[in-house]
Amino acid sequence: MRELLLTKNYQGKITLFINYLLVVYAFLLPFNTHISNTLFHFITLLFLFSGNLKEKLLFAFKNRVVQALILFYMMYLVLSYNSHHFDWILWKLKEFKYLFYIIIFLTIIQQDFKKKILNAFLLSVLVSETTSYLMYFNVPVHFIQFSGYGNLVPFFYTYSQYVLLILIVTSILFYRILKNDFQNIYIQIAYYIAYMLSSVLVFLLDSKLGYILFFILFMVIFFYTKKHLFKIRYIIGAVIVAFALGFLAFKTSPVFESRATKMYNQFYDAVAKEKFTGSTGTRLAWNILGMKIFMQHPVLGVGGFNHIDLAIKKIQKLNIFQAEKNWLLVFENKITPQMQTLHNEYLDHLIQFGIVGLLILLNIFYAIYKDKPKDEELQVLKISMLTIFMIYCFVNYFFVLSQLGIIFFLLITLTLTTYDDYKERDNA
Repeated sequence: MRELLLTKNYQGKITLFINYLLVVYAFLLPFNTHISNTLFHFITLLFLFSGNLKEKLLFAFKNRVVQALILFYMMYLVLSYNSHHFDWILWKLKEFKYLFYIIIFLTIIQQDFKKKILNAFLLSVLVSETTSYLMYFNVPVHFIQFSGYGNLVPFFYTYSQYVLLILIVTSILFYRILKNDFQNIYIQIAYYIAYMLSSVLVFLLDSKLGYILFFILFMVIFFYTKKHLFKIRYIIGAVIVAFALGFLAFKTSPVFESRATKMYNQFYDAVAKEKFTGSTGTRLAWNILGMKIFMQHPVLGVGGFNHIDLAIKKIQKLNIFQAEKNWLLVFENKITPQMQTLHNEYLDHLIQFGIVGLLILLNIFYAIYKDKPKDEELQVLKISMLTIFMIYCFVNYFFVLSQLGIIFFLLITLTLTTYDDYKERDNA
């Protein structure tokens, strides 16, 4: 009996240590892939000694989100039987291994550490944002090696993904400001300054989607938090404030003005003149082509990665692009050909695997939505992240981006019922 108690005490200490490591892991994720990956491998090793593995794994596999991810993974194996690029399918399945990190997260994250992990991530992005401002004001930082791609992106992949992390931060900061549960005036001022700097940075980056998402999140969080204000006059007032902020950003940020004007012109040319130019016009053209391909294979699709070949053939026939050579058009992908995409996660799966594929994809988001946390802030985190990533998937690919995907599923796990929540409820 004494040996059993010692064992349980030992396993409890390992679980506690892993949770502290996950706090560090959450902080490192936006900065360095190699270090965070190494840390996760160490966490996985420790997990094997945390005890009750059979019970924990059974709990994880009963989770609706885990089941949705397994179904998503199996879709690529089963519905790619007619693919002409099965080697690319295998590459993608190898990249998708991060989808199952959630099994570790679900079974090991303790309830008391959910906010700690979230705060570590928020602090990490705020440090990254500070570095972005140093870049903006041309302040040299010789000991930092910038690895990001795009304007004011110090560490993460590209501006279109970096802005998503900033939007998650602005969402939580905005919620905490609205709740106004600060211990003193200095903390309150710090939150206002952090929110202001994060918001301004969104409009200094090149991401057009980031601008749109900022206003959508502003409205969503405001009315979710202030449910009693969900009246016509407050809705109109919030819309006016959102437009006023947009007008102010348009007048004060040359980057925002340039990108917004270019997006409008490209959209107008595509709709009014059928002239598809730039990234916006090209994406619209992909949607037109994609739907034509889908209508010919609506149920099970054309097979994994076969949609790219069919899209290129339609381009050659229609000659609808009026733009200069564009990597979105000719699929000269900057990373690897296995990441060729129509820059719409829903469209990619709809064409490759038909209606079945799209429903399997949407089932992941639905499963996440159904598991609602008791903590309101974590619910706001879930709503914000689902809003961000479900809209993001309309204009870009998401699941193959492992670093972004790990961040998403780590933070989403904080909003789900974990093994620790389950055991506490069971013992109550």
